[in-house]
Amino acid sequence: MKGRGETIKDYQERINKVLVYISEHLDEKLELEKLATMSNFSVFHFHRIFRAFLNEPLGTFVTRLRLDYAAKLLEFGTDPISEIAYKVGFEVPSSLNKAFKKRFAVTPVEFRETKKALIPFDFIHLNSKVMELNLKPQIKEINEKKVVYVQSIGKYADSAGKAWDQLCEFMKQEKLFTFGLETIGIGHDDPSVTDSDKLRYDACMTIKKVVQPKGNVGVKVIAGGKYAIFKYKGPYTDLEEVYNYIFKNWLPSSNFELADRPCFEKYINNPEKHKPENYKTHIYVPLK
Repeated sequence: MKGRGETIKDYQERINKVLVYISEHLDEKLELEKLATMSNFSVFHFHRIFRAFLNEPLGTFVTRLRLDYAAKLLEFGTDPISEIAYKVGFEVPSSLNKAFKKRFAVTPVEFRETKKALIPFDFIHLNSKVMELNLKPQIKEINEKKVVYVQSIGKYADSAGKAWDQLCEFMKQEKLFTFGLETIGIGHDDPSVTDSDKLRYDACMTIKKVVQPKGNVGVKVIAGGKYAIFKYKGPYTDLEEVYNYIFKNWLPSSNFELADRPCFEKYINNPEKHKPENYKTHIYVPLK
């Protein structure tokens, strides 16, 4: 018989599998029976277990992800609102309008106009540390990356460190540290859109051999493809300003369009061995 700790880890593995599937299939109809079967929970108990682990009901979680993704597409893309509605899983645009206004207190049209009207960051007036950003990114096709990861939920500044501590402990136990390993962070949500206690962050490390999920440590693939790679030197606390500059200044004048994949960060040096002003981060922005 499994002990309580092993049971919790087993449940977390099964919930993680569902979370990855949901995030990759937001444009599809997500059927309860399929999600329950995927996680090997009974349909009868799945809702209650999911809510216990995520602190919100399944339907609320899925709708929130869809609306936050819609907000991102509205702010940084040019697709018609009707197309965005279908892309994020709403059957008709009017359903998106209603749900969007309920969550953000503005319609998709108003949100897009307001966000587009924001005064872009003037790079000259940015913090001098942010000026270490390389404004001429490298455009590169990269291969997919297989990673082990731990997802944390909460304010990025608070939750990311906990995720890294757990992942590093797993890597030590499984003897997975190897030469050439890449450390990668994925912030799935925009802090200006998503409530701070719902922000999702993945601490990831690349692997070269078969690894089985264990507890809250999952295994997934970061998609390959075309990316704009920005090289930034400075404290992690300034990364939000860097992203603001990329999306509000560089992207509109670049003639590129964002692909439907998350951005990710590759951490080049060890923050425990360097001062914050010397942290090196490569920011990967997915392109079509």
